[in-house]
Amino acid sequence: MRRIALALLASTMLAGTASAADLAARKAAAAAAAAPVTYGVNWTGFYLGGHLGYGWGGNDWTYEGLSTGSNDFDGFIGGGQIGFDYQFNNIVLGLQGEITGASLEGKTVYDNGELKNEASWIATLTGRLGFTADRALFYVKGGAAWTDLDNTVVAGGDVWKKSETRDGWTLGAGIEYAFAPNWSAFVEYDYYDFGDKNTVIGDTLVKVDTDVNAVKVGVNYRFGGASEPLVRKY
Repeated sequence: MRRIALALLASTMLAGTASAADLAARKAAAAAAAAPVTYGVNWTGFYLGGHLGYGWGGNDWTYEGLSTGSNDFDGFIGGGQIGFDYQFNNIVLGLQGEITGASLEGKTVYDNGELKNEASWIATLTGRLGFTADRALFYVKGGAAWTDLDNTVVAGGDVWKKSETRDGWTLGAGIEYAFAPNWSAFVEYDYYDFGDKNTVIGDTLVKVDTDVNAVKVGVNYRFGGASEPLVRKY
């Protein structure tokens, strides 16, 4: 009888231990399932920054719809940007305004003269769509673009020059990395197309088709963002 009692007591203790272990395992699994999901840094907020880079492009000339010519130009660029991003999960939507000073210059010499082009600034207003991975933001952007373009024709001893503001569109892509609280650095490629525009230089109707490519590096300071992790709970 004593042996039977001891056996029953032992089995009861073992069952209780197994139940406690199972309960602890279930609690740990539930806690893990309820744990928040962290998406690197939080990109939501306003930001302000600057950039430097290099630009190059081309100008195709058409005179009175008949004769044609072309002229490439290139040079250094630099300026600033301001914008706002909003992040949900690992998707980032944003709006950005940018002004870039430029020294894009070039000329083509022909028989009795030359063609010259110069762009002194480029401005854009674009939307951004990004995808985050830890501290990195991969993004594309696109929108409206404007530039100041000087077109000059030199023929013999005569010089004709026309300055005008051109409008067009832009597309670009880049990667931005949050390297410190509120600070991020980026590298970006942009393409600008200012289309075919008619202009009168001297007494000649000229159509000039202009496009520009640019590679930029820069930094941004984010007000209230990119410092605290973005957390989502299920």
